[in-house]
Amino acid sequence: MEKLMAFWKKNYKVLIPVLVVFVLLMALYFLYREYRYDNYRNRQEVKVYQHFGGIKTNYTAIVTYNLKNIIVSVEAKNRKIDYDSTPIYYKDNDKIIFPEEMNAVFPLQEGSQYKVYKYSTYELRDDLHIIKNNTTEADYNYFFLFDGKGLFFFPSEVTIKIDGDDYKKLTGMSYVKTIGGYTMEIYDKGTDTSEVIELNGRSVTAYSDSMDVSITERYVMSFGRKILLVSPYNLNSLN
Repeated sequence: MEKLMAFWKKNYKVLIPVLVVFVLLMALYFLYREYRYDNYRNRQEVKVYQHFGGIKTNYTAIVTYNLKNIIVSVEAKNRKIDYDSTPIYYKDNDKIIFPEEMNAVFPLQEGSQYKVYKYSTYELRDDLHIIKNNTTEADYNYFFLFDGKGLFFFPSEVTIKIDGDDYKKLTGMSYVKTIGGYTMEIYDKGTDTSEVIELNGRSVTAYSDSMDVSITERYVMSFGRKILLVSPYNLNSLN
């Protein structure tokens, strides 16, 4: 013991920096392991499609999951896709990836609004509307999703009205997207068709037994009150 103490006293000016470097290296190692745990698990190739400007685009997406089974990235294989909030539809099942954060709106819950994280998924499973938001998966009813800019996703059937007149009935898992306030794109999942129309100042609403949504003015009616729709960024998370 005395020899060890003597060795320490003689060499402490060298040993202390060595110990500091060792501790830093160990900390970096564990941080790197945690980073890999959170961000890398596997990469899966999935057949998907999106509609852009009324045109259907089929491609293979590389979907990367971390070890917590959370999607951390989506990229197109062998082609260039500029992702925005346009939903990514799986080709072979009723599942969708949302490439950006979304606002989940519940008209029958006094217009409550919650954030759905980037790369969350929606899936119609045994007539249940399943949202996987980060690590949490749950079934929800009577809601729609809004990207904070102009895209509205409806999990259940709605009727689109233009200036108060019925224009088109959309099946569940369809969406409406306004662009610059002048153009509107409508995608109907049931027929797998989309169209682009000019608004020319006309008002657009989406209506069903459980909701009355103004597409052009961005509000939802809830028990006789207008609830303005907001971007998802400052909302509390769903779940």
